[in-house]
Amino acid sequence: MQKRLSIIALTISLKQICLFTIRFLLFKRQSKQVIIKLLISENSIEKARKLVLRCYNSLASQQELSGTQVTTYLMDSGDYYTGHTFVNIFLIGIERYLQNELNQAKTTITSSLTTAPPLNSNLSDTTVDEEEQNASAIEEQFLVEHSSDRQKLVLVNLRVDYQYRSVALESICLYEFVSHFSRKSFNNKDREITNRSLYDGPQTSSGSGRPLQERHTFMDEHPQAKSHGIIKRTAPIIPVLIGPQIPRHDREETQERYNRAIATLFIPWRNVKDLCDENQNWNDAVSARRQNISVQSQKIIDNIQLLHECKTDRDAHLQQIIANTQSNDQIEPRLFPQNMRVDSDDEDEDADQTLLHLDFLDNLTDSSRISGVGSSSEKEQHYQNEAIRCLKEVGRFSSHIGTFIFNMKCYY
Repeated sequence: MQKRLSIIALTISLKQICLFTIRFLLFKRQSKQVIIKLLISENSIEKARKLVLRCYNSLASQQELSGTQVTTYLMDSGDYYTGHTFVNIFLIGIERYLQNELNQAKTTITSSLTTAPPLNSNLSDTTVDEEEQNASAIEEQFLVEHSSDRQKLVLVNLRVDYQYRSVALESICLYEFVSHFSRKSFNNKDREITNRSLYDGPQTSSGSGRPLQERHTFMDEHPQAKSHGIIKRTAPIIPVLIGPQIPRHDREETQERYNRAIATLFIPWRNVKDLCDENQNWNDAVSARRQNISVQSQKIIDNIQLLHECKTDRDAHLQQIIANTQSNDQIEPRLFPQNMRVDSDDEDEDADQTLLHLDFLDNLTDSSRISGVGSSSEKEQHYQNEAIRCLKEVGRFSSHIGTFIFNMKCYY
């Protein structure tokens, strides 16, 4: 089977090489005509874009397939492998939900006051940075699924699962919840295990076989509370934040966005009041709830800032290298290998080196003459004549080439 697949792969590769060669020659022949037409056409930009796209499609479609790729396609195997599992968190959508809830609460309090004085100068701040403005068209996403009633459809997503999680998971933050737990359709056995754990404590093993996974129910407000539940993963996965990245904590213009993202991810909450009061901004809210952030979550927060600092240092180092290159075109000596010889511009040193080489050749001819070699073969004669011709063409040894030729003639 493996030998047959190798033959198939080789046949496909040879066929694709031939097709690619023919297509490349045709493209090379037609490209000149296309370029001339582009120069005289009014819509040259659009045609240039189509030409580049056509070239890319031609190159991408004619890639060579190895035997491993053919086997993977035939057996429908995976196309990438990793030691970790990842899950996406659309963070900016959850942040906007919380921000809208906070703005509504502030508006309600303001409208209930008769004099309507401003509670705080930062109450109406929405803290939208440039990246968030670019993603303003992306709203919170939902999945349409069946509830316990198969005739009824409900909207669910990660935020709803976390917001209406079990009371036993009250102290779990969003990041930890996504990493360790997931939503699952519950059957009678799952509910039996869940009810038993409520009275007897968590069940770690069913006697024989693999250990039981920890299970929890949703609160009644969850749209799938009767048909689904929460199950703990066998191994934690890595959450990946989708959308605008969390900014640096030391940038004053994005302080509110940074603290809002940190509070959403690493402080346990069920509604926005658990994260921020109506008379607070996000900076003050995180400072007042700093004790609710676990040690592990604090390490992740520090790593987020460290990643920003590494990128900043990388960019600064690159700019320094570019500036040094523009100001000084000489390569630093420390960048040369230890066994590399740096050429010098001193002509006297070059002349001395040339004389040493010529003296070395003279010594060779003398030793050859003493050893009794009276004449050279035709092949050696041709090689030496070719060497002399190359020396003349170089023109670098014009002051010493006559002595070298004279010695060679004396030798022969």
